[in-house]
Amino acid sequence: MGIMPGCRKSIPFSMAPLPARRVLLSHYVTRGRLPARAANDNRRPDSLPIWRMVLAVSAVPVVSALVILSILM
Repeated sequence: MGIMPGCRKSIPFSMAPLPARRVLLSHYVTRGRLPARAANDNRRPDSLPIWRMVLAVSAVPVVSALVILSILM
C-alpha cells in the first residue's frame, strides 16, 4: 500500500515546511469581550453611560459658583 500524496511522510525532510512561530490569541484580540446585555437593549454598545453625562452637566454650575465666589473674595 502506497503513501498518500498529502501525507507529510511523503515529503522529504529537507522540503518539509518549517514550524510556524507560536500563535498567541493576544496578538489578535484588540478589545475585550462586551458585557452581557438584555435581548431588548437597543442602545449602541459603545454609547456613553448616562451617569457620566449627568456628572459632567452637574459639575459646570458647581465650578461656576466656585469661580464667582473666588472673584468676590
